[in-house]
Amino acid sequence: MKKLLFVLAFTFIGQQAFSQVYIITEKHDGLNGQIATFDSVFVTNPLGVTITHSIPHIFESIIDHNSAFNLILNNVINSGYKIVTMHPFEAYVAPNQGSNFYALRTIYLGIP
Repeated sequence: MKKLLFVLAFTFIGQQAFSQVYIITEKHDGLNGQIATFDSVFVTNPLGVTITHSIPHIFESIIDHNSAFNLILNNVINSGYKIVTMHPFEAYVAPNQGSNFYALRTIYLGIP
């Protein structure tokens, strides 16, 4: 009986810790001479629901881009989340599209 109680408590604690994480991924397109249109920000909430935001491309207007991105990030932070870790931008080649490069940056936020 004690083992069952321990397993259930451990499972509950583990699930609660994982379910309180927001993941924000920023994607830049048009890095290798392609037409820059907009950047995408993907916000995944603790329930696993992902919302996609289109923001001004960083090459078109860095001020508008950063303002829009900060608004999205601050909405999550104002909900009580803090940045846990942030990965730097990583460049990728889109498969089957020649030299179409894009870059991703991921930010993880959790409740302290």
